[in-house]
Amino acid sequence: MSREISKLRGQNGAEIESLEKEIAALDEELSRIESVVNTFESHLRSKLQIQILRIRELTTLYKEKKSAKKAKRIEQKKKGKNYKEPQGVKRVNVEKTSGDKLSSTNQQELKRLYKEAIVQVHPDKFVNEEEEKSRKATELTTQLNALYEKGDLDELSDFHQHIISGNAMAHVPFNTSSVIDAETMVVFLQKKKNELMQSLQEIKTSRLYEVVTTYHDPDTFVDELRLQFEERIKVLEKRTRKK
Repeated sequence: MSREISKLRGQNGAEIESLEKEIAALDEELSRIESVVNTFESHLRSKLQIQILRIRELTTLYKEKKSAKKAKRIEQKKKGKNYKEPQGVKRVNVEKTSGDKLSSTNQQELKRLYKEAIVQVHPDKFVNEEEEKSRKATELTTQLNALYEKGDLDELSDFHQHIISGNAMAHVPFNTSSVIDAETMVVFLQKKKNELMQSLQEIKTSRLYEVVTTYHDPDTFVDELRLQFEERIKVLEKRTRKK
């Protein structure tokens, strides 16, 4: 039995080491591409600042005009002989769907997981410990708080498991002997790898990345956007023109 356990640990250790190398490579590639894309986006904004500000101004004006028209129509309806005040809409309790707020049950579960995890990594618990532990506790608490504020139950549940397993505080990158729960660590790293791969896929399919990597001179995209923005400005000016 002990030989089988030792073999399993060895297999998990090799998988953990492999996953950490893949994650490091993916993270480096993502950071590099994000830097290139963000720099180019800042360049575009600086070149098209006048058009961007004009579109924002006209969009705000257009929304205000629509609201005023709607209010005017309501006032006209009220003057009608057969007008009746709306009675309101009956509220229906619905469980959480994508993009909606958490249901009360899931909100309670979110709070429970958060409280269980924060007790394990709160910096106050490590105030008398070595500096490295205190730093790690602060980082984990920051991540935990961000996930709680985000309200994603699945993400918080995964991070909660990572903390409760003991791996979050004990693990030293690229040192498999520091792992407390190897199986849980493999699951956590696999999920992290998948998230990085998804982020890479998203940024690589973005329009800005396409321009940066395929245009002979990416600056020509500025002229393309300027034409599009000018057309948008004309449409908005027409819609907001006083009659």
